[in-house]
Amino acid sequence: MPRKKRVESICYDCLIRLAFEGLSTAIILTDEKCRLIFVNRAAHDVFGVSSSDVGRPIQQVLSDFSLLALWSEACQRDEPVMGLVKVMTPKERLLRVTVGVCRTRRGTLIGRALLACDVTEDRKVALEVTEELARTLLGRKSLSFNGQGQNLDALTPMEWRILKLLGKGLSNQEIANELTISLNTLRTHLKNIYRKLNLPNRNAAIAFAAQLHQRLPEVTVTLLGE
Repeated sequence: MPRKKRVESICYDCLIRLAFEGLSTAIILTDEKCRLIFVNRAAHDVFGVSSSDVGRPIQQVLSDFSLLALWSEACQRDEPVMGLVKVMTPKERLLRVTVGVCRTRRGTLIGRALLACDVTEDRKVALEVTEELARTLLGRKSLSFNGQGQNLDALTPMEWRILKLLGKGLSNQEIANELTISLNTLRTHLKNIYRKLNLPNRNAAIAFAAQLHQRLPEVTVTLLGE
């Protein structure tokens, strides 16, 4: 390669690396054997990995089981895999994760890319705003259902999410998958929702959730959405 083209190629690579380093999205790049070849600063904050991990298999670097499960699933597919993952280390976070495939123009696998965006604070702010909107729009801090009062203030952010998904008609398994929690944990949340809202069963909770969302504007539904 002529010296000029070689220098241009090196500079181009540097620019790409600098761009990746400045992103708030965590990025991990691996080769075709799942060995790390690049991590940016955000990946260090989100996953606890660093440049010293380059060369190691990603299975030895990622400590969170949910992330490893998503990565394993992505390795079995040719298209990108996306999902919400709640990680506990190095810090508890809710991540929107995408695992993509990197191929040459001829279709040869050369690696994979893992990208993650921390949506913890976004969810927290959205839920707080939504709850306040609900109280304001309903004109009181409880909603009447079949003549009985329900205290919306008593619901936790997780219970608000579950109530919203109930109103959309999702099954228990689908809700558990969406929120990355176990069925037993979901059942506990449902019991708490029934108790706090004075509802006799799941069908009553579904009807209540549907009634609630029908009375809120589209902006509220959007804030509660993914």
